[in-house]
Amino acid sequence: MKTHRPIKSSAPRIALIGCGAIAESYYLPAFASQPGILQNLILVDQNMERARKLAETFGIKQCLADYREVLGKVDGVVIALPTHLHHQISMEFLSQGVPVFCEKPLAESAGKAREMIEVSRKTGALLAVNYQQRLWSQFVKVKELIASQSLGESVSIKYYVGEVFNWPTVSGFYFNSTGSGRGVLLDRGAHVLDHICWWLGGMPKVTRSQNDSFGGGEAVAHVQFMYDKCVGDVKLSWLSSFPCKFVVEFEQGSVEGEIYYPQSILVKKGTGSQKRVKLKSETYMSLGYKMVSNFISVVAGNEKPLVSGSDVLDSIIFTDECYAAATRFEMPWYEIPEVKNDR
Repeated sequence: MKTHRPIKSSAPRIALIGCGAIAESYYLPAFASQPGILQNLILVDQNMERARKLAETFGIKQCLADYREVLGKVDGVVIALPTHLHHQISMEFLSQGVPVFCEKPLAESAGKAREMIEVSRKTGALLAVNYQQRLWSQFVKVKELIASQSLGESVSIKYYVGEVFNWPTVSGFYFNSTGSGRGVLLDRGAHVLDHICWWLGGMPKVTRSQNDSFGGGEAVAHVQFMYDKCVGDVKLSWLSSFPCKFVVEFEQGSVEGEIYYPQSILVKKGTGSQKRVKLKSETYMSLGYKMVSNFISVVAGNEKPLVSGSDVLDSIIFTDECYAAATRFEMPWYEIPEVKNDR
């Protein structure tokens, strides 16, 4: 097992492993903002036609079909693969002392996440993760309000995300039964449950968990939890659209925000007054550039990850416990109706 040695070059060699939708729309535009990095970038994907197409679009010189071909040849790797592959491939690079920037969720289970974090500690190869929403201004503001107790202690968190699944996917891994067999809670819930653990400063206790799974990945999930005096309610759906929002209630007021509107939050006080607080926010892609730029500095030994593997471990344990406690929603339409024969 090798240990990480910071590179001396200002343009590290980085491999982007996985050339799916997130690579095309997020990672490659971010790398393209830094020509020196782009020049040394290696694309890795079993679908060489796809990799070559992206290489031509972004002016990248080298494409490979097998990630093992870059072991020992790069200074850092970005893992932009289906979730069930994060652990296996990250472990191979981390054990060789190569820093890893892994797409969210970090791993499909807490046990695998712990192994990734442990080998990162042993080798000194830092493990960064793309939980970009920790940088979004509305979520940062909630963290500040809970920590400062300026409205008293938090007593309730309601967090709802309902979106009909329509986002780009090249591999279709979200619905691939050969993976973890998990669905919306692992995907959309990765950010939601991470926010809750981050805001509260620890892992809540699951009091109830339900989903619509019949042995495969769930499309709808409902989780309830407790943390000290705070109770919580989370609803997630890939099947229906409803307001994507959060409401945090405190002893002396509340704060409300929209998931995809970082420009402001609504703060209500116990006196009855309310104020829309404007926030300084950045675009999704500008924060993407910030995350990728940070990882380049991590590889060079100049910065720590904006979000590390150990930062998100509680949320992955919490996710596991939600799945372990889950029961299926009552679905009366699956019952065979009683038919009376009047003849």
